[in-house]
Amino acid sequence: MERLALYLRLSLEDGGEKDESNSIGNQRKLIYEYIQQDPELSRYEAVEFCDDGCSGTNMNRPGLQELLKEIKAKNISCILVKDMSRFSRDYIELGIYLNRIFPFMGIRFIAINDHYDSREHCGSTIEIDTAFQTLLYDLYSKDISGKVKTSFAAKCTNGEYVFGQTPFGYEKSREVKNMVIVNESEAEIVRYIFSLAVQGKTSTQIARQLYEEGIPAIMQMRHPEKKYTDGKVHSWSEKAVRRILNNRFYLGEMAYGKSVRKSVGSKNGISVPMEDWKVIRNHHEALIPEEIYEQVSSFRPGYSTKRNREKHPLTGKLYCGGCGYSMNYKPLHGKNRYRRFECGKHTLLQIPECCTCISAGLLEKTVLMMLNEELLLYGNAGKQQENLSFFLQEGILSLKTKLEEYRQEIKQIQAQKDVLYEKYALRQLDRKEYRKRADELTEQLSSLSIKKEKAAGKLAVLEQECRQTGEDRKHLLRYLHIEELTQEAADTFITKVWVYKDKRLEIEWNFRMDHGVSASEIR
Repeated sequence: MERLALYLRLSLEDGGEKDESNSIGNQRKLIYEYIQQDPELSRYEAVEFCDDGCSGTNMNRPGLQELLKEIKAKNISCILVKDMSRFSRDYIELGIYLNRIFPFMGIRFIAINDHYDSREHCGSTIEIDTAFQTLLYDLYSKDISGKVKTSFAAKCTNGEYVFGQTPFGYEKSREVKNMVIVNESEAEIVRYIFSLAVQGKTSTQIARQLYEEGIPAIMQMRHPEKKYTDGKVHSWSEKAVRRILNNRFYLGEMAYGKSVRKSVGSKNGISVPMEDWKVIRNHHEALIPEEIYEQVSSFRPGYSTKRNREKHPLTGKLYCGGCGYSMNYKPLHGKNRYRRFECGKHTLLQIPECCTCISAGLLEKTVLMMLNEELLLYGNAGKQQENLSFFLQEGILSLKTKLEEYRQEIKQIQAQKDVLYEKYALRQLDRKEYRKRADELTEQLSSLSIKKEKAAGKLAVLEQECRQTGEDRKHLLRYLHIEELTQEAADTFITKVWVYKDKRLEIEWNFRMDHGVSASEIR
């Protein structure tokens, strides 16, 4: 025989000693009356679990723990409580049990005064006031976040390194957890870079010298197995050198708190001014004396040789087909006689296959021509989209009709169940016949619910597809013929442009109806 668990609880906050007994008795009476009115539940063997004088915020209650043991042993099929707060006042914990643990264990949960029966809420969350539940989650998250921050700060202060990858020149100790130690092979390169900077060499000159001397770059040192696998030649760059020369970590300092999250749970951070960083001195072994570090003043943050330059629509999208690195835009400025794109690595690496430079004006004309050709193809395909949109609308209408039919059928069967129970209560049906017909109706309801969910899922997909198709057509009408390569057009339609030594272009389009990579040559 299946077993039914009655869980009764009263805390000291609920009333005096006299009221406690009455309250426990009232809970018991309410639950048994509910069982007697339900033919299905009345055939279960009822077992009581009681906690008198225990707080609902603490799950470590003798009666509850005994109940959970029986659940784990698969001796309980259903749990009945007066209301959800009897089981737990911690709504986060309660939600975990009702939405995850009990469904996984196949346990039916009934809270009488809350009008909650997990069988009738399959696949849905518990009916708790949404705003209140959100507040509880927010408060809980903030509490956890605060504890994590406190623990994080304590570990940093104690000399631990609780970040991911260590700066170049260091590694995590294999003997002591969260301890950072010197990696001598990398540290030697770091010291060499600082020595070249002290000699007055610029970061670009240092990068070139490191490359010419065959000194492996950071990627090559740490991941030698990945060398050349991504199509790029990994070598020292001006930026990599500058990052090392700017890093006070080499003085034995560790700084954290460089950014803060906008809100609890947010992945976006806000930069914190340098003066507000949390800095721990003598956190680890230094590689560079402070006097050497200070000599390299021209490489400090805030010092920049960069000028405000115009941005080209293809900036960040143009790549050298020879080495795989991005190409830098050079506008009319100083000695620059014409606008152009230059390979960012050619000067340093001197790779024969590199596209050294390409005229920006000629590049724009070619890309614009290729884009309009692609839009024409896209436009022809867009005519087919009109038919697609029509069929999508038809499908959506059909599914909505079907969903409404399912809803009406479910409502009718629910009404039949109510009538059936009334007949049973009036003794017009015996228990066996009632159980048989009730099970049949329940099976029909289950089947209809599955069909309804599937139809709703298909409807959501079709509606999304229809919206996306509409957006694509809007773009097409707006950019049917482009006379100028604007930033908006480049961002809308172009992912990457590869430029080869022979001035051949390959473009990766951002079209939803992708025609793949198009190629052309600049004449």
